[in-house]
Amino acid sequence: MLAHHCPSNSNPSAIPVVFLHGLLGSQQDWDPILAFLQKIPEIRPVVIDLPFHGQSKDIYCDDFNHSRQLLDNTLKAIIPNQPFWLVGYSLGGRIALDYSLKANNPNLIGAILEGANIGLNTEQERQARWRNDVAWANRFRNEPIEVVLKDWYQQAVFADLDENKRLDLIEKRRNNSGKHIAQMLENTSLVKQDYYLEQLKENDKICFLIGEQDHKFRTMVESYNLRHHIITNAGHNTHQENPVQFVQKLNQIIIEGK
Repeated sequence: MLAHHCPSNSNPSAIPVVFLHGLLGSQQDWDPILAFLQKIPEIRPVVIDLPFHGQSKDIYCDDFNHSRQLLDNTLKAIIPNQPFWLVGYSLGGRIALDYSLKANNPNLIGAILEGANIGLNTEQERQARWRNDVAWANRFRNEPIEVVLKDWYQQAVFADLDENKRLDLIEKRRNNSGKHIAQMLENTSLVKQDYYLEQLKENDKICFLIGEQDHKFRTMVESYNLRHHIITNAGHNTHQENPVQFVQKLNQIIIEGK
């Protein structure tokens, strides 16, 4: 079972909302929003460490099928027979998307995806992405992780970060195992994810939260007319950069049904 935590002061009768972090992260990534969620008694947050990460660092994951099974086993153990929501950031969002469309869990009410990719549509895109992912995986596997992280956070998706934010992220992520990150990067590569556009067009239970300055993913949701909310004054990682508005949007979607 994947490592997990539910704040002890949460309302046990509230709706469980399960949070999945991104690559290199951990359940602690959601700390900025937990204090605000405690002001919403209808929501009971549950945070989970993905395979190869945090307290789940020794749990192996082969691919999306395996990650889905690990998540399913964990959810059925900690919130059995109870309706719940999934919230995922980046890789966690892609895992939440995969679970939502393939796990057939009747207790899943809906999913909220933050900066999550819906998949690749062409073989050319897949080949380019695989070359990119393998190159990063080889670096994580063979170089000091601090060196790799300095370049990792220079990628275009993190363009809105200033130098202090980059240094802060590097400090937070440096305790990861480079070999574990390499495995997760390869085993859950975007290349190995299905292309979910058509399913999303027919699904009103999945909503995206996108940072105002996250140009790549904002273009994605707007061009395909996918259900979404924009988080102002934020880039790719909206729950870190604007936690107050992130929680407000969660409340609108989960409690108010907007």
